[in-house]
Amino acid sequence: MVKQVTERMRQKLRKATHRKPKPDISEQEDEILRAATLELVTRHGGHFVATGLRETRIKGIRVWIITVTLRYTTGFGGYVGDLLYDGEKFTFLTEQSVIDERVRQIAADPESVRQWNEYRASTLRPRKT
Repeated sequence: MVKQVTERMRQKLRKATHRKPKPDISEQEDEILRAATLELVTRHGGHFVATGLRETRIKGIRVWIITVTLRYTTGFGGYVGDLLYDGEKFTFLTEQSVIDERVRQIAADPESVRQWNEYRASTLRPRKT
């Protein structure tokens, strides 16, 4: 015998999906990050990206310190160093030997190697026999 339900059954509650709020970046900061990324890609390597920005003053002059991240196509990467922008030119604050060592450590990380191998396997065309 089937039991009749007199009350309406509640649907399962689902978590509402929320978009992450966009970071508060002014137009000027956005332009600086874009210019820094362009500088990094064209002069220092295709995988360096400007990911953070903080404004400070050095001897009364307004400058920006930009966080530089190594980012692979698989999305894996890590912190490499800092870049200084004085309004005219970009200069690395981190020594080249330190940057090279950090890049080597990031590239040798087993997780990044695994992700790269998965990425390559998914993009390869099957061989015709």
